[in-house]
Amino acid sequence: MKTLIVICAALGLGVGLTPLGETAIAQEKESRQPKRFAIIFNKGYAGDHLPKDLGEFEKLVKTVKAAHFNVILCAYDEQRAAICKKHDMQIFVDLLVGDHHVYKNPDACKKLCEKLKNEPTVYGYHLWSDNIAGTAAGRSRDVKNVQEWDGTHPAYIGSYRMSKVSGVVGMDLFGYYDFHWTRGGHWQYLNSAFNVTKARQVGFLRYDAANPGLVGKGNPNRAGYTVATSIPFGLRGYMYHYAGGIVDANLQLDALGKDVQKVNAKFASVGAELMKLGHPTAVYSTPITIDAKNQKLDAATIPGGLPALPKDSWFEVKAGEVLIGLCRDNANRDVLILACHNPYQAQAVTLQLKTAKKAEVFDRAQGVWKSLPIADRQTRVTVEDYAVELVRIERE
Repeated sequence: MKTLIVICAALGLGVGLTPLGETAIAQEKESRQPKRFAIIFNKGYAGDHLPKDLGEFEKLVKTVKAAHFNVILCAYDEQRAAICKKHDMQIFVDLLVGDHHVYKNPDACKKLCEKLKNEPTVYGYHLWSDNIAGTAAGRSRDVKNVQEWDGTHPAYIGSYRMSKVSGVVGMDLFGYYDFHWTRGGHWQYLNSAFNVTKARQVGFLRYDAANPGLVGKGNPNRAGYTVATSIPFGLRGYMYHYAGGIVDANLQLDALGKDVQKVNAKFASVGAELMKLGHPTAVYSTPITIDAKNQKLDAATIPGGLPALPKDSWFEVKAGEVLIGLCRDNANRDVLILACHNPYQAQAVTLQLKTAKKAEVFDRAQGVWKSLPIADRQTRVTVEDYAVELVRIERE
């Protein structure tokens, strides 16, 4: 019966199942969802690109841990896993490595996945990060197989074209490439990802450039903006495209590594709280007068065809240029995820709350919720540049 449930879940089928069977599918799917907001270090995939010497590997882990990475993409090895466990680093198991390739060596892959059931050091399984055009059936097969072999960790499928991801069925986590600072398409791809998140109730990752700006100058602002403005849509983690750098030959942070350390710190401080929230149900935008490159616009406009807050919304944004994701926590309270439209300038945001008896903001520095005073049904919060702020509301 369990095998039937896994196959049906992977294919998105519920036909002929009893309510009990459908509940079991939903529970198993939920149990596979990642438990941490993943800030993933990698040096490429589909091969073993990390140090083979265990001392050097541990040195690397310590360095990237100091840069606030909490997951490492690599081939699985028990000795590496012991080092990662020691430093609270999870492994994103690369199933494109030849020794246990998900479809070129399925017997070895099955053996590995079965061995890793319920292993807490495993973040999930990396099944694909390339073109999906024409291969959706194969990727769906891979997802189904991995979920049958290990139903306790998420199966991830990524693509360099967000438009192709929806052709794969059953994945627990998905992702896409997007170097939007040079290629464009930021809001278009985020809206596509959001539609998949809403339809399938799974989160997504991004695979982005670590250096979209000038390293040591505005680079953290640009890289951080990409992550911050993705979180209101349901982002559950990210990794940087590896093109050299971040760590040097001595396995210490280089200039680029120090940039991403600044970026990662912003999201490491709020990641655990984000994972307590349900998937966003809506994303809205205020009009902006300054664009993402810090240039003044001729007239206020809402970017990228994003929706404005409905006139009958229970809150309004009276001041500040922000993106707003709406979701709920496990106590069914409303939580607003606020992100700056301008990566170079914090926003003083005034919220008009039509029906609210209590407001709180998450203090990222201290890791606690703090009361926000409400006066004349208004409250104020500062949204830091290239970061997200969480505002929790209890409505009347």
